[in-house]
Amino acid sequence: MKIKEPPKIPASKEWVKVLCNDYKFQYIQHIDNIPDGALWSTSCSKTKSSKSRGYPRDFYVGRYNKLFYKYTDLFNLDYGIISDKYGIHMRDECLDYYDIHPSNLSLDDKFNLGLVVRDKILEQGFKELIFYYPSPLQSIPYFEILWYSELPVFYISKIKILEEY
Repeated sequence: MKIKEPPKIPASKEWVKVLCNDYKFQYIQHIDNIPDGALWSTSCSKTKSSKSRGYPRDFYVGRYNKLFYKYTDLFNLDYGIISDKYGIHMRDECLDYYDIHPSNLSLDDKFNLGLVVRDKILEQGFKELIFYYPSPLQSIPYFEILWYSELPVFYISKIKILEEY
């Protein structure tokens, strides 16, 4: 079976159109557009701790991950980290350490990770996902994984809008 390729996201301001029209994601720019009851997520990070096993906050210790944890803690939001190995590493899962760069993922890998994301999110009782990361262009591998999940996805690049709540 040939896997359909995700739409190409341009390195220009047109990324919003592609994300909304072709990926069918919703771009959150205002607090009122944040859906209730969605699972929050962000990407894994290049900066990881050296522990052999751990929960997401033990492993993914990049700058934006720490900001993400600050807000998920402050607002008591359930979350998972989109992972190049596990699809999604849920907040309460203790998993083995890994070091996979997203550029090493094949189309098949992203497709399979998307299926894992969908299955795990649905098993947890969620029907939609909010994905946070400040740079849409650095998020492309994770957008592709989420596109394959076929879940409703909301993208937020400015998590600080939660302060308006």
